[in-house]
Amino acid sequence: MTNQPKRVRNRRNPANSTNERSPVYFLSLEVEGVLCFKDRQVLDLSDGNGKPAQWTVILGDNGVGKTTLLRCLAGMELKFWGIGEDAEIFPLLFHSSDNILMWQVYEDIEYIAHISSQVTYGLSLSFLKETDGSNEKNEVALKITRINVIPGFECEMDNLEHQLIGLICYGYGATRRMGEASLTETLSSENSASLFSENIALIDAEEWLLQTDYAARLASGAMRDRFQNQLDRIMEILKSILPDVEDIRIALADLETPRPRAEFLTPYGWVRLSSLGLGYRTTIAWMVDLAVRLFQRYPDSEDPLAEPAIVLVDEIDLHLHPRWQRNIMSFLTERFPNTQFIVTAHSPLVVQAAKDANIVLLRREGDRVIIDNDPEIIENWRVDQVLTSVFELPTARPANLDPLLNRRQELLSKSLLSKADKTELKELESKIGSFPTAETPDDVKAMDIIRRAAKLLENSGTGELGDSDS
Repeated sequence: MTNQPKRVRNRRNPANSTNERSPVYFLSLEVEGVLCFKDRQVLDLSDGNGKPAQWTVILGDNGVGKTTLLRCLAGMELKFWGIGEDAEIFPLLFHSSDNILMWQVYEDIEYIAHISSQVTYGLSLSFLKETDGSNEKNEVALKITRINVIPGFECEMDNLEHQLIGLICYGYGATRRMGEASLTETLSSENSASLFSENIALIDAEEWLLQTDYAARLASGAMRDRFQNQLDRIMEILKSILPDVEDIRIALADLETPRPRAEFLTPYGWVRLSSLGLGYRTTIAWMVDLAVRLFQRYPDSEDPLAEPAIVLVDEIDLHLHPRWQRNIMSFLTERFPNTQFIVTAHSPLVVQAAKDANIVLLRREGDRVIIDNDPEIIENWRVDQVLTSVFELPTARPANLDPLLNRRQELLSKSLLSKADKTELKELESKIGSFPTAETPDDVKAMDIIRRAAKLLENSGTGELGDSDS
C-alpha cells in the first residue's frame, strides 16, 4: 500500500463534474479487525452473476454488526480535500469528516483494521438489466476496481479518481428523525451522517415543501417548472407510499394558524405533518431527504430520481406497518430504478418480499461474526418459515402450544393407549387444531426433502424414484 492516494490535478467541483453521472456501484466489501468482524469477512453485494445487486438485505440478531457494515460502505464515499491543484481525493474512512467522526475518531476500529471495497463503474443498473438474457450480454464488460483503506493511516486506489467520483452514498440511520434546522444547514451535512449519530437530523420535510411551493409561485419560466416538477414528484411519492393518505396540500396562513403548513388528507380529514404517526413521519423524513439530495446532485436531469445512486438504510422495516414492509422494496425499485439499495432488516415480511434481492445473514460464532452470503433459498416461503430458518427462532408456534404438543407426542409414543389416554388425546387434538402449528427448523428441512423427492418423481417420467429406464 501507499501512504497517500494519488494526487488529483485540476480540481473540478464534483457536483458539476461530467463523471458525476457515471454510475458507480458496490460489488463487495471486505472487513477485518473492525469490531465483531475480527477475521477477514467478505460481504457479497452482487447478484450472483458478477453484476451489482440492486437490493441487498442484511439480516442478523442485534449486535452482530449490521450497522457496522453500512458504516464501512458509507466510509468508502470519495470526497475532494484541499483546493486548487493540490486537491486530493480520499475515502471518508481515510480522511474523517467533522460530521461523521468515524466512530468518534476510530475508537471502535483497531489500528490494524483493513477495509476494502470492490466497485464497478460506467454502467447503470437499468442498462445491466436490459442486457440480461440478450445477445448483447456477452459484450458487456464490467469495469471493476478496488479501494483499500486502513482507516486514518493508508489508502490505495487505482488511478481512477475521476471515474469513481460518482461513488456517493446516502445513508440513513435507524432513527431517521426529521430536522428543524435550515435546509442549507441540513444539506451541508455529510450524506450518511445519520448512520453514525442519532443526533443528526434529516431535512425538515415540511419546510422544504413550503419553500418549494413558495418558489414555484414566485418564479417564472424554466425555474418555475423545475420547482413545480420537484414538488409534484415528492408529493406523488408520498401519496403513493403512505397508506391512507389520499392527497397533500399546502395550506396558507389564516387567522387560526399564522403560518403556512403542509397537510395530509386521511380518513380522519386534513392532518398536519406533525400530527401524523411516527411511521409516517420517519418515512416522509428520509424519502424527502433522499429526493432533495438527488435533485441537488443532478440539477440538469429530467428525472433526478432515476439517476445512479447508492442508498444505505439501517432497519428499513422500523416503524412500518406490515403492509408497508411487504411493498417498500418494489415501491423504491420503481421510483429509483438506478439506485443500489443496501439495507438491514428484522422483519420476515421484508425478507419474504425480497424475491430478487441478495440476502445476507450475519451469524455470531463465539466472540466473532461470520457473514453468510448464501443463506437458505427463501423463495415462496411463508412468514413462519422465514422466522424459524432465516431468523433462527426455535419455532414460530405460540409458546402456550408447546406443552400441548409435547404431551401429545408422549401419548403417541405409547405402545398401548388406555381409555383415559384416548380421551386426553382427543381433547389435545381439539385444542391444538385451533392453533396455527407453524414449523420448526426440522420441519422446514423435512419439507425440503419431501419437495426434492417429489421433484425427482416428476422428472423421472414414470412416477418412480430412480432411473426411468430400469
